[in-house]
Amino acid sequence: MDISLQNAIITELHNLIDYSCESHNEESVDYGSLHRALIKKYFEAESVVIDRGQHKVLLEICTDKEINEISCRDVDVDFNNFNQFLKSCIDEKHASMRFYRNMLRYYHVVEPISA
Repeated sequence: MDISLQNAIITELHNLIDYSCESHNEESVDYGSLHRALIKKYFEAESVVIDRGQHKVLLEICTDKEINEISCRDVDVDFNNFNQFLKSCIDEKHASMRFYRNMLRYYHVVEPISA
């Protein structure tokens, strides 16, 4: 994937985050699922609970301590500005671009883009 396409995906994802953090009472789109997916991918979390009122995100993160034993921990992450927090969760590596491109398609931001 070339750099200009990668930059376009990141720019559109930033625009989608901006839009999704605004109040849209008339729409039935669940932007909470977008927010959880971005955070879940970035932190490699099993689950994500967002408490915007308390400015916190609760993550369940599991790691392999030993073979056949999985250890899970709850982790609180504080944020001041939810919009900026979400943007900081964008991984600009090539491997993440397909995931982000699919998100943009799901939310009808871009036409399908060939790989």
